[in-house]
Amino acid sequence: MSFNPFPIGTQLHVETCFGDIIIGEVVTYEHSVKMLILSSPNKDNQTIVNLDFCKSLKIIGEAKAADKLSEQPARLNLTRLDQRLRQTVEQREHVLRSRNEHATPRGIKLYNVLSKHFGNSELSWKLNDIIVLQQVIIAPPYRTCDISSKQPLPKLVSYVQRLVEKFNAQNVEVQEPGDNK
Repeated sequence: MSFNPFPIGTQLHVETCFGDIIIGEVVTYEHSVKMLILSSPNKDNQTIVNLDFCKSLKIIGEAKAADKLSEQPARLNLTRLDQRLRQTVEQREHVLRSRNEHATPRGIKLYNVLSKHFGNSELSWKLNDIIVLQQVIIAPPYRTCDISSKQPLPKLVSYVQRLVEKFNAQNVEVQEPGDNK
């Protein structure tokens, strides 16, 4: 039998290197990869903690001896873990797609607003231009007069113009360099 520094049922207070605080009960610990699965106090949520990224770890309460012998590790809801993984990957892909070294902060803001209306997969960047549905181009400084389309699509262009107009009305900022309003 090997030594387990975190027996099932041990209460822990963990602070990650990112500043997140996690308090929970040990569900399982995998020594080879230094991964710990904690169950939140309400038993509704489980969190996987990589101990390589922990700033501090405090034992709040020891596991009871009877619990150690009688309890088997809880089964993980693999469907839920897979769903959380996909959701996290999608969120990070969205963040990466919205980034553009050529675009201004205003352009990135507009891109994020448009992604809520069209979805992330329907937007792209071409240098500092925003491309909507591979048809409509919004050039800096991202005004309604800076919108053009590859083909005559009056309904789509009109819709994008309304979104840009609304965005500009809500985000009246100091004029960016090169803007001639």
